Amino acid sequence: MKAIIQENYDGIHGLVIRDIPDPAKGPLSAIIETKYTPVLPYDILTEEGKLKGMRPTKLPMVIGYGFGGRVKEVGGLRNSRLIGQKVIGVNFSGSNSEWINATIPPLLFKVPDQVSIADATTIIGGADAALYASNQIKVTAQDTVLITGAAGGVGTYLIQLLVNEGAVVIAVGHSSNHQFLTDIGAKYVINYDEPFAPQLMRVPIVDKVIDTVGSKTLLDGLSDYYEGLTIFSLSLTDYRPMKLNQSFSFGNGGIGLSGYHQLLLELASGRLKAYVHSQFDFNEVIEAQQMLKDTHVQGRVLLNY
Repeated sequence: MKAIIQENYDGIHGLVIRDIPDPAKGPLSAIIETKYTPVLPYDILTEEGKLKGMRPTKLPMVIGYGFGGRVKEVGGLRNSRLIGQKVIGVNFSGSNSEWINATIPPLLFKVPDQVSIADATTIIGGADAALYASNQIKVTAQDTVLITGAAGGVGTYLIQLLVNEGAVVIAVGHSSNHQFLTDIGAKYVINYDEPFAPQLMRVPIVDKVIDTVGSKTLLDGLSDYYEGLTIFSLSLTDYRPMKLNQSFSFGNGGIGLSGYHQLLLELASGRLKAYVHSQFDFNEVIEAQQMLKDTHVQGRVLLNY
């Protein structure tokens, strides 16, 4: 089978497509025919060697961890009713390959009939991170929450989750995405490519910030402008707010099995909507990652197989 391999830390252009052995079925195996994988900033940072302190890697390796596909075979200790099912999941030994051997049952989730595999795949590294952040910062209907990187694969879900909780959402994004962010549900939109302070004067006072991009400059602007502020980042591990009555925390934890089931059910019911910016054939992974890095995307970029 073919797989996308990281052989060095030269970044996006160091990726190659290689033939590797097909997965060998074991007792706990669910052999997945891969249909989609999400293109994540996490992968690009890993390829550039910027996550060595957080994620020990041994090269060469198959990139990625999230996937969506169909179960084709199962081992003797797995439920045979999985065969033919649409699934999404996590494979920490790499997911960007034509076939995946999923051997950890709790990391595989059935996709409801009403949800496409493509839409469901956006949950991994997208909606799951958004739900985790919302839970960590304990958003309520009394909060006014500002989201950085609001048009991306995490931000688009964050807007919806927070609006569903009754919070007032202020989305920060590029001016080209202003209408898109409003359409998703943001009450107010701040264009980060325009002067910041005058725009903050025109929106309600922010209680909480959820940061998805890790820009210290952007957080400095918010910390300087506001008094009391709770900042939670999914991207910046360390930050010191400017004022004593402000707090900062970083997190990248999980949402548990119930969290994934909740997100899939909310996609099925229409309470949440997946936003897919574009799809690329997996052989075009360099172009796909370059788009994510250089373009103001609206939602998630996917690779198809």
